[in-house]
Amino acid sequence: MRKTYAYNSIIIGVLVGILAYTSTESAILGIGACLGVSIVGFIVIRLLENAISRGVDHAADRAAEAWENHKNKKKNG
Repeated sequence: MRKTYAYNSIIIGVLVGILAYTSTESAILGIGACLGVSIVGFIVIRLLENAISRGVDHAADRAAEAWENHKNKKKNG
């Protein structure tokens, strides 16, 4: 299993919730901001991590394929 940084969005969400609560003095807005940033942040970070992982896997496959082609060309003359 890969390491994920998506759980950091929960900490960021709590901090944004505290900021929203202190600036508006509304607990509902603070909780809403906390939940919204945490959930949306988690999803966005996971999507980015998955996209980067797929890109790296694809690049590694292409590099291995290019190396095999290079070895075959060298072997066949």
